[in-house]
Amino acid sequence: MAIAILDILKENNIASGFDLLTLLHKYYYVGDSNSWWWPNFLSQEIKNGIEIKGSLDNSPNLSLCFAAILGQNTKYEYASLALTKLYNFLFTRIVGNNEFDIDKYKCYQNPKLAYISQPSFNNVILELIANLTKQEIAPLIQKSGFYNQKSIRIITLANNIIRDFNTFESFSKRVDKEWLLSQSGIGLESATSILNYALKREEMVVDRYTQRLLSYCGIIYQDYQEIQAFLTNDLYKAHSIYDFDISYAQIMARLHGKIVECSKHNKIRQLDT
Repeated sequence: MAIAILDILKENNIASGFDLLTLLHKYYYVGDSNSWWWPNFLSQEIKNGIEIKGSLDNSPNLSLCFAAILGQNTKYEYASLALTKLYNFLFTRIVGNNEFDIDKYKCYQNPKLAYISQPSFNNVILELIANLTKQEIAPLIQKSGFYNQKSIRIITLANNIIRDFNTFESFSKRVDKEWLLSQSGIGLESATSILNYALKREEMVVDRYTQRLLSYCGIIYQDYQEIQAFLTNDLYKAHSIYDFDISYAQIMARLHGKIVECSKHNKIRQLDT
């Protein structure tokens, strides 16, 4: 399949994000109708870093805000391990030895973390993280690399969300890209990841995998916004590709997911000279 898709990408005149999605759609599966590709603790099934069966709760997800920071300059696997360890720590702080209805969450891969990922715990988690120290968080997220720096960024983000929005619900409705970009350590890729994956907004994520794949196809842009504009060109037409109801924001997420899977599987880095 690797040779086939690379040949197809080379041979076709890809003039828009819709063209690219149409080609990749046939080759890369990024989950069921509920999937946004990037897994979280409420994903019903995860395989090889893909949300195979998506969450039935499509509300904004706080854990993915922290995941966007943990994922900076590291592999997905390391960021995922760090986030899991952080949330296990939070579970102990929130639940401790108290019992909860674990049977209700057995459909998730990690019932305990699915439990505290319910929207009712968002503000509790924000307060907890805001009051933790770098020394407490750093050992938990060490696997993600740059753990001291990332600890400070996570704590600062939690504090600033509380300061400027009071609650995570308010943050998820009112925050804009400019506010995110004003936060320490959050650049365009992290900001757009938070807006799209965590907050379910119409925002196209661009990363190094995106740039490599487009470059391989002979499509070269230097500006982040230009790449976004290319990928969203005619993308609204993608509703016709799916046999289920899908939001424009989810289409963007799934396109990004297919780009990443294609780039990783075909080792585009080695091909891009």
